[in-house]
Amino acid sequence: MIDVYYPYFDREATWEELRYSLRSIERYFKFDFRVVIVGDVPCWANPASFLHILHDRVESIQENTLYDAITKQLLFNAHPDTSLHYIRMYDDIYILTDVDLTTIGRFKAMYPFKDVPERTSTWWSQLYRTLDVLIAKGYPGWNTETHLPELFNKEKMQWVITAYSALEKRLLTSSLYFNTFFPFSEPLLFSKDFAIQFYDNADGPFYDSSEGDLIEKCKGKTYLNHNNAGLTDNLKSFLKTTFPHKSRFEL
Repeated sequence: MIDVYYPYFDREATWEELRYSLRSIERYFKFDFRVVIVGDVPCWANPASFLHILHDRVESIQENTLYDAITKQLLFNAHPDTSLHYIRMYDDIYILTDVDLTTIGRFKAMYPFKDVPERTSTWWSQLYRTLDVLIAKGYPGWNTETHLPELFNKEKMQWVITAYSALEKRLLTSSLYFNTFFPFSEPLLFSKDFAIQFYDNADGPFYDSSEGDLIEKCKGKTYLNHNNAGLTDNLKSFLKTTFPHKSRFEL
């Protein structure tokens, strides 16, 4: 049995993303798993169906979103009943076809250090800071922040967070983990062949507009994710139609 870990903050949810993400993993994860939610629990969730680890978000702190994410990860790591190996999911990730642990566990990346674009925002500053630390230590500097399901070992994740002072320095844990433990591995680079991302409701080299025929756009894909701007009424309708049946995680 492997844990599927969701960090969740209810006030950041713009819709019922978690409901449909859970329906997708119940339908398409082809292995035994248990859901662990760290943070809030929505009112529609069935508390008997998952392990809940309570966490209250700290608002008045610099870069509090990443601070919150790492703090939740530390709580998951420290809990005596969580599994050694686990999958990290988010409420805005959905599975679109049958997947096994080998598929999810594949080392995935967006692009190498040399291809990281110049952009200004808090998240991009965190990415640059993280990759600079890795490059300084001689690691390749892959950007592995794919926002896809990832397979981790919680003891190794704990070591990474501690060794790099990731909480204090606000570093991105996925890139730290995979660059450190798989420095000589070639990752599977993100491709629209196996994943579709609806970000900002616009087309681009990595993203797609969430308007139009989403059945056709999502055909043959393994993963779907989005940001708030990409969660249009059209995408909501697609998710409702794709995952119409209540899961065991719902009351």
